[in-house]
Amino acid sequence: MQVERIAGVAHPWGLALMPDGRFLVSERNDARIQLGTRDGKMVQVEGVPPVFRYKGPTGRSQAGLFHVALHPDFADNRLVYFSFSQPSEEGAGTAIARGRLVETGDKPRLENVEVIFTPKAHDSSGLHFGGRFVFHPQDKSIILSIGERRNISRAQKRDDEAGAFIRMMDDGAVPNDNPFIGQPDAAPTLFALGNRNSHGLAFHPETGQLWANDHGPKGGDEINRIEAGKNYGWPFQTAGVDYSGAPIGKGARGVEDMADPVHVFERTVAPSGLAFYTGDMFPEWRGHMLHGGLAARALVRTALDGDTVSEEEWMLRDLDRRIRDVQVDRDGAIWVVTEHEDGEILRITRADTPTGSGSADRRR
Repeated sequence: MQVERIAGVAHPWGLALMPDGRFLVSERNDARIQLGTRDGKMVQVEGVPPVFRYKGPTGRSQAGLFHVALHPDFADNRLVYFSFSQPSEEGAGTAIARGRLVETGDKPRLENVEVIFTPKAHDSSGLHFGGRFVFHPQDKSIILSIGERRNISRAQKRDDEAGAFIRMMDDGAVPNDNPFIGQPDAAPTLFALGNRNSHGLAFHPETGQLWANDHGPKGGDEINRIEAGKNYGWPFQTAGVDYSGAPIGKGARGVEDMADPVHVFERTVAPSGLAFYTGDMFPEWRGHMLHGGLAARALVRTALDGDTVSEEEWMLRDLDRRIRDVQVDRDGAIWVVTEHEDGEILRITRADTPTGSGSADRRR
């Protein structure tokens, strides 16, 4: 494999590949979206609203600017969507906003920015925001993961949007076919629940099924097939244990009324970002899942045989970088962003593929 360094960026979180070969990248800590080119030129996109960035006594915080994505009809409507920790008097909540990308004048900017989703309940925690979202390939509705904000009981409350997968239309309206519509004890936006802190969502390119990876506590990282109305178990069903070593829940599988995970990683991955490989550059990987690995410091490839993971490979480990997001471009190259103060945008190709004009190439 050949690794091409496209650009440096501080604490990147999400990456959106544009139709013309450029890209957008979000910076979590500085709450910036940057527009970049293959030759490494970066310019800040104006118009991002205020973002909550918790600074507690230890400085630990997962809050900030999260995923960035293009509307499926971006070529026509120029709409850019992004998730972020929205500040409020109660603290913050995981929100989605959108704006129209305009490139006239001195700097690119988002115009007519509007928040299309904000959760009913905010709190002061700086942890477990989730924040990954994906557009449905058919109706263009949005599925958003929201973590349980390090309050495990929230993941099992049907009237609470934390610890859940939320579905909305591309303008923020609640779809009338959401699974809990009309149930007084459930949030109308709720699509599925029992999520701890999912940072990877993707639709299978052939089956159209929605898949997610989810962070376990200490161990217990999972791959799940997400279906409307299902409960994915946290904290009653998990293979992990508390950070103290104390047991959590009733086991990894078989808990009544809860969907079993498709796969539990034996080693801690801390998965973030998920893409199905659909290109021609690595034809042997078509249909495989590519997971960013934070704790793994790897790009983790998993092959599916129906609902079973038949193969698992940890790649790019010699880079020794936390991988936050992963995307596949139209040429079949794999793009990853590494989550560090001196983070990078990297493009992965076969070793015999000519690189572009990125600033540094490394063969692995």
